[in-house]
Amino acid sequence: MQATSTLRSWIGGAISLAGLIAIVSSVITGQPRPALGGRGLVILCGVVLVTVSWVVWMARMRLRPALGARHQIGPELFVLATSSGFITMAASSSGGSTAAVAAYVAIISGGIRVGFLKGLPLLTAAIVGVGASTLIYDKPALVWLIYALGLAATMLGGASIHASIVRSEQAELLLAQTQRSHEEELRAAKLQEQARIAREIHDLLAHTLAGLTIQLEATEALLAKGASTESVRERIARAHELARTGLAETRRAVGVLRGDPGPALPTGPVPAAAVLRQLVANYRAANPSARAELSIDGDSEALSTGQSAAILRVAQEALTNVIKHAPGASVRVALRVNDEAVLEISDDGAAQALSELAGSGSGAGVVGMRERAQALGGDLEAGPAGSGWRVLLRLPRTTPVTAPLQD
Repeated sequence: MQATSTLRSWIGGAISLAGLIAIVSSVITGQPRPALGGRGLVILCGVVLVTVSWVVWMARMRLRPALGARHQIGPELFVLATSSGFITMAASSSGGSTAAVAAYVAIISGGIRVGFLKGLPLLTAAIVGVGASTLIYDKPALVWLIYALGLAATMLGGASIHASIVRSEQAELLLAQTQRSHEEELRAAKLQEQARIAREIHDLLAHTLAGLTIQLEATEALLAKGASTESVRERIARAHELARTGLAETRRAVGVLRGDPGPALPTGPVPAAAVLRQLVANYRAANPSARAELSIDGDSEALSTGQSAAILRVAQEALTNVIKHAPGASVRVALRVNDEAVLEISDDGAAQALSELAGSGSGAGVVGMRERAQALGGDLEAGPAGSGWRVLLRLPRTTPVTAPLQD
């Protein structure tokens, strides 16, 4: 691509140089010839100015990105337009007509660079040059008028090309901006998806592994106390059940994340009341000496799939945190459904002993719960309450259209 651009630049330069040679040759071979006095001196000075300004114009055309002259009219164009316009009437008919080509080149170049309005000073300079030489050398006014109209038409042509270039550049800029915007949207969607996957994995693993660890700790304690084989088997069976449940939920979550939940998976709303009862029952089974209360008010069956799933995950995370940080503490779980769905989980902080799980986890549990609430247009509060801890989830009954996937 760069080689092609370089080749075009060299070809354009060669054509421009050939044009300059043709114009100068035509002027200096005509009558009167360039001389050191009279009209010949005017022609000589005009030829020198045309040559120098043309060469400078060619150089700036090659270097204009570096010089910042892409949308500017350089002084060389004014010199080229004025001097070539002046010698148009001073030279012979053939030479003068050829010299006028240089004026047209300057005008169209200026029009292409800056458009018609900003190119008016350049057009005026060329018309004044032709007009001055018309008066000095007593040429018909009609000739000047024809040249003036031709120069004005040339400026309009250049301005039309300028407008086309500007539209093309604006279209390219808009396309680039659209592409950048699309890339940013893709990047944001990717980050959101990564956060969602991380939240799902955390919820599943934290709940399942914490439950398994509690059961294994309890089994170890029973063995140390010489408990009956039946008691140990119950704990082991409970651990197996937790593992099977965790695997089933993991398969379900992976299927949802892949967009292929499978035909065997339920498609209706998650029964929030039933799930909360099961979670509280599991907590009681894991902590026989602890008190666990559950209250449900309102029509929990009217909750959407996303709301029920959020309530499930928040309840799992909150109860897991109680097991980790306040094992044996009494808990209270309350769900109220009216104008909004409110889930409140609190504990009394009366831990029997520090759990080995207290230092585990990534610390993203509360963040994940809050993200779920915000995605459904709600909010979540988590913090100390008396000697214990409280988690309060509020969800509006009308879920925003932008709510993310359901669990």
